Amino acid sequence: MRDLAACAEAVAAAPGRNEKIARVAAYLATLGDEDLARAVLYLSGRPFPASDPRKLSVGHATLREALVQVTGWDLEMIATCYREVGDTGETVALLVRRHTEGRPMTLAQAEGLYTELQRARRTERKVELLAGAFRTFDWMALKYFVKGITGNLRIGLQEKMVEEALAAATGLTGEVVRGANNRSGDLARVALAARGGTIGEIEAVLFHPLDFMLAKPLDAVEDLADPGEWWVEDKYDGIRAQAHIDAGRVRLFTRGLEETTAAFPEVILELAPLAGPLVLDGEILAWREGRALAFSVLQQRIARKQVSAKTMAEVPVIFLAYDLLLWEGELQFGVAVEERRRRLERLGLRHLAPQVRLASHEEVEERFGAARGRGNEGLILKRAGSLYESGKRGGNWLKVKRPYGTLDVVVTAAEQGHGRRASVLSDVTFAVRSGDRFLNVGKAYSGLTDEEIRQLTVLFKAATVERYGRVSLLRPEVVLEVAFDGVQKSPRHKSGYALRFPRIVRWRPDKGPAECDTLERLQELYEASLR
Repeated sequence: MRDLAACAEAVAAAPGRNEKIARVAAYLATLGDEDLARAVLYLSGRPFPASDPRKLSVGHATLREALVQVTGWDLEMIATCYREVGDTGETVALLVRRHTEGRPMTLAQAEGLYTELQRARRTERKVELLAGAFRTFDWMALKYFVKGITGNLRIGLQEKMVEEALAAATGLTGEVVRGANNRSGDLARVALAARGGTIGEIEAVLFHPLDFMLAKPLDAVEDLADPGEWWVEDKYDGIRAQAHIDAGRVRLFTRGLEETTAAFPEVILELAPLAGPLVLDGEILAWREGRALAFSVLQQRIARKQVSAKTMAEVPVIFLAYDLLLWEGELQFGVAVEERRRRLERLGLRHLAPQVRLASHEEVEERFGAARGRGNEGLILKRAGSLYESGKRGGNWLKVKRPYGTLDVVVTAAEQGHGRRASVLSDVTFAVRSGDRFLNVGKAYSGLTDEEIRQLTVLFKAATVERYGRVSLLRPEVVLEVAFDGVQKSPRHKSGYALRFPRIVRWRPDKGPAECDTLERLQELYEASLR
């Protein structure tokens, strides 16, 4: 584990993506088979493969209690240290440095501890295991052992980069390794197959989410080359989802590859009779009288573990299919969009997204307006003859989508960033005006240049009235223009509303807080979205 930690530290210090991949590849090449399988998981921020049903249930409170036992410091002091450092693994490493025996931890020992933690049912047992590890092992190894528990290494290394490094270490192409990991969800198994020359034998695993194909934004319809060469569908404002179906069993996965089956029992009942094995790509939508309802309506169904008959009646949902990933047990990635559509139509689905061909920019623009009139976000364009490029955002799918609106908002809080933004205040919370008050409606971190962030950090520090760890509360002085995709009810904000997918359009130094938009304007936008 010490060598893995050294590799991770080198990756964190590497200036670019290619250098990070090269350093991981060099490390992987030194490992035996069993450690190779472990290392690719741990460098991906996972203690277990993605397709493994085992999950760690170790919260921050459990980790803090273990630190209390080992260091003798109280919870308040440990919480203060965490706020300053901003990372649990880093905090553990720094605090136990003078309290540990410093023994080396092997990757096999890390695997054993992860397994014991997963099997432990009582919090007391988890604290006991962690405290024992904190007293025993090398502090740098513990840093990355704990990062594996929290699921975020914070070194600028994503799983796709580990796939590239594994490919380089085993003499394969990145595409081959990515494809095998996508099919199986088990990077450890892929690593062993890559080294053993059997990677081509890895087949798709049903009930494990596959990477979705993503669409590239098209800012202006007139920029579309050859409008007659595209299949056109509405872009829906719901939850992108995969439905995995076989022998009466159905599981639903979101675009984030998280399972959401329990929240939508009526979808399960509708899809269960289909002859599998199948994987459908589509959208979960709140639906009534033949059209999609606003996302704010669907929001009432999200993240529920149990759904009552009353809720299902008030917020009916459907799964609207629009592509086919697995058919008769075979992946459809290499099948042209037209044939995938024909096979999809043969399934006799109750809800299937309409698809048309258009001849001109004018027709595409008219179709966009009609889609917005139906309450949908815009259009998805699929290039004729194209394949399903799992996990890619290429040019074969395009999305025509314009912001629902923009608002001028005032910044009320700013948070210290991570990584290269650790020295600046980059994540901002913003508000609209209500009389002489400012009520929060969202948070954003993208859209400003590095130079603008540096300039604003100076202003934010001067406007700070209170500080809570990494978060500074500010006098309402700085105005930003933000774009967003909708407005939804939110009990988290005093305003009662939150913006969907807000992003910063520009800094407005020409405006003062009295000129920002009002809560009344936000309420109008919300009411309009329900019509």
